[in-house]
Amino acid sequence: MKNILVAIESCDTTTVESAIVKKAAEMAGAFSSRIWLLHVVPPSREPPFNIDSTVARHEVAAELRQEHEYLQYLAKCMENMNLEVSALLVQGSIISTIAKESERLDVDLIMLGCHKHGRLYTALMDSTEEGLLTRCERPIMFVPC
Repeated sequence: MKNILVAIESCDTTTVESAIVKKAAEMAGAFSSRIWLLHVVPPSREPPFNIDSTVARHEVAAELRQEHEYLQYLAKCMENMNLEVSALLVQGSIISTIAKESERLDVDLIMLGCHKHGRLYTALMDSTEEGLLTRCERPIMFVPC
C-alpha cells in the first residue's frame, strides 16, 4: 500500500488526536505509505442580495486561506511523526472530487470518518459514505468519529 487518501471533513474538528488521523498514521507507518490529506470545499454559491459580493468573496477567500493553512499545519504535525504527508484543498462536489482525486493520485485506500445518524437523517440526506461506495473503485475504510 503506497498511497492513502484521508478525507478531512472539517478543519474545525480534525486534529492530530482525531481518530481518523491516528488510524491513518498507524496504517502509513505499518505500510510505509504516503498520506494525502484531502479537504473538499463545496462550490461557493451566490451571496444573498443584501450582502455585497466583494465582501462575500473576501470572506470566502479568508476562510479558504485559513483552512489551507490548517491543513498544512496538520500535515507538518504528521511529518514530525516521520510520515510522508501532503495536504490538498480542492473545491468541488464532495463525492465526485474524492473519487477523482483518488484516481488521479492512484491511492490504494481511502479513509473516511463516519458518523452514526438516525433513520430520518439517512432518509433525507445523501450520505457521502454511500455515494462514494457506489461511485468509487478504490477500497474505502470507514473510521468511527
